[in-house]
Amino acid sequence: MRRPSLRTRLLRTWTVPIWLLLASGLQPGTLEAQSRDRAAWQRVPDVITALSIGEGSRVADVGAGGGYFTERLARDVGTGGRVFAVEISEPALARLARLAESQGLDNVEVIRGQIDGPGLPDRSLDAVLVVNAYHEMTEHAAMLAGLYRALRPGGRLVILDLAPSDGGASRDRQTASHRLAITLAAQEILKAGFAVVSRDPEFTRDGRGRQQWMLVARRPTLPVNPRG
Repeated sequence: MRRPSLRTRLLRTWTVPIWLLLASGLQPGTLEAQSRDRAAWQRVPDVITALSIGEGSRVADVGAGGGYFTERLARDVGTGGRVFAVEISEPALARLARLAESQGLDNVEVIRGQIDGPGLPDRSLDAVLVVNAYHEMTEHAAMLAGLYRALRPGGRLVILDLAPSDGGASRDRQTASHRLAITLAAQEILKAGFAVVSRDPEFTRDGRGRQQWMLVARRPTLPVNPRG
């Protein structure tokens, strides 16, 4: 039987990988409790619902970090689906690769993105998720264009990010504090050609009590003029 490649392996179960335990210095029970806590405040089921995905779907986790959502997406799309975990930093790519190696799932592919594009195949995805990473995208217009191309017509883009204390401040000032207003993100998404499905400026509060919003958009089924 062909052994899955390192790029295409990730998480068959909810088991916490040994490498993660060793790296964190935490016991399994502590990590499992933290995971349950995050699932609660992050409202994970609502995020999955917003993506409108299921068995057999193809979805990207852009800015995947340590793979928290990648794991859950892999579980939801099943063996017939596919999850693309996109990162640009070497440490994050290495973490995702180690996670892939430890879990042996072949429905996840780790992708090296660029600051101006996700490196995803055109018209290949049913949904894209971006959690706490959109404000870090210095070339956000180019990135949105890449995500637009990667989605199939009707495909969904779901962005979660931290709300700034001053939503009227300049974009540079907001992103310098690692936050971004949902109103500004919505304007950029509309300019990129997406249609906004819903916006929730008070979606949840993270584990540190910071306000997090959720914006749901989709690639229209008919072409539109992004500047119209």
